[in-house]
Amino acid sequence: MHFPEDCIENLRALGYTGDEARFLYLVATHSGYFSTRQYLTFTSSRSGEKSMAFTQKVQGKGHGTARLLLRNGRVYHLCSRLVYRAIGRENLRNRREHSVEHIRTKLAILDFVLGHLDYRYLETESEKVDHFCKKLCLSRAILPAKRYAGAVRQKPTDRYFVDKFPLFFATEPSSSSVVTFSFVDPGMMSVGAFETHLLAYASLFAALPAVQLVYIATRPTQFESARRLFLAMTVRPSKTDPGAEVLRYFALRKFWDAKQYGVLTTQDIEFLNMAQNRFDDALTHIRYHQWAQNSISSEMVRQEFRDLAPKAEVRFNTELVDGQAALFELRVPNRNREIAQPKVTNGLQATFGPDFRAPFGGETQQAEEK
Repeated sequence: MHFPEDCIENLRALGYTGDEARFLYLVATHSGYFSTRQYLTFTSSRSGEKSMAFTQKVQGKGHGTARLLLRNGRVYHLCSRLVYRAIGRENLRNRREHSVEHIRTKLAILDFVLGHLDYRYLETESEKVDHFCKKLCLSRAILPAKRYAGAVRQKPTDRYFVDKFPLFFATEPSSSSVVTFSFVDPGMMSVGAFETHLLAYASLFAALPAVQLVYIATRPTQFESARRLFLAMTVRPSKTDPGAEVLRYFALRKFWDAKQYGVLTTQDIEFLNMAQNRFDDALTHIRYHQWAQNSISSEMVRQEFRDLAPKAEVRFNTELVDGQAALFELRVPNRNREIAQPKVTNGLQATFGPDFRAPFGGETQQAEEK
């Protein structure tokens, strides 16, 4: 977890200590809501007086409000525009009022983040879009999106990854280069919402050589059902023919190298732009020149790259979090009933190497945080 120094200093300037400022950064970025137990967990403290002083400070400065729940417990909402402005995210929706289910989801997210401060998170919408569109050269059209009506009726706005579930890189060397997705279940009695979530991400998952997802929940009831649903919706034959994609790349690159730009459509240039990360290994370059000189046939190229193409790697994990369930439920879930699920792995590593750097098209425009 990276705490930007300028953001922490801005929060300290509002009257908070270093620990308080770092905790507020986590809350503002990932949840908008917190409990005193979560604050004590972050500060490794058992002092009720310390948490009381902190929550009184937050409320006294007008930066947050308290909501009384079960067992005389409270959940705190960080709602001041000043706090979000201090970290450069004034328009984050976390500062707005939400439903009880939304609050429970956000508390579960914060529990997960507090338990994994060593992970590197893609925190903002723009960071997530840049990772998939610029680094991985995927089309923005396959990202999970929601369209909102704009101030001008004819100009709607598309927002991406609006669920704001943690998207991160774990620290293990074997998975450090592969982003891990997540879904947060705050105590639902079915996997219907998870199925809707998977449908929204289906196009993105289908375009990735490896998909890792962790199902985060406050009880293990739906773990097995979620695992079966995830595998049923993600483990499937690829819809693309890798041999055909390489041949398309060869044909379009040949036009580009010959400066026959008028032959290329907008879609062709977009394909070339996305291919710059995928087709720059030594073998592909050799085969391209052999194919362009008619030394090898298209059928030989097609078959070779079909054989080399990896199968998708799919991994499903589960994790129990407290989710501050005692604040919402008369009967608190038993934490000893955690069910461990095996990892499911299909396939190995990607075939193609680093960037092909010819400037086939313009840069993808960044999305702005909302």
